[in-house]
Amino acid sequence: MQPRTHPAIASQHYRMLELKSRVESASPHGLVGLLYEELIRSLDLVLHSVKKGHNLSGNSHMAKAVSIIVALEGSIDFDAGGDLAPTLARVYAACRKGLNEAAKSNDEKKLTEVRDAISDIYYAWQALQPG
Repeated sequence: MQPRTHPAIASQHYRMLELKSRVESASPHGLVGLLYEELIRSLDLVLHSVKKGHNLSGNSHMAKAVSIIVALEGSIDFDAGGDLAPTLARVYAACRKGLNEAAKSNDEKKLTEVRDAISDIYYAWQALQPG
């Protein structure tokens, strides 16, 4: 008899396979969209942790969220981005700062503000989907 895999481990495994498949077939625009999706997912998990009373110090989802914001900041094309590029850079920097502040005090309100800002950018990004 084979040992059973815990459902959470199996679910995570299939989620990673699905994400890998999406990354491999995505356009550059789609890859940025995937970053936004993963960032929002991580922020949702961080918010869930805060609501449960867990300390955010060392939280892997918080670290992932900060890493994704740094990656998004690094992907800004200042040459082709016009006036939007520096504005987006400021928003990302503010979000990164907000996450760092929230992590120090488990500030649910600050986390929600960051998540809302990222969601707004994500929805705008989706609307720019190339035809």
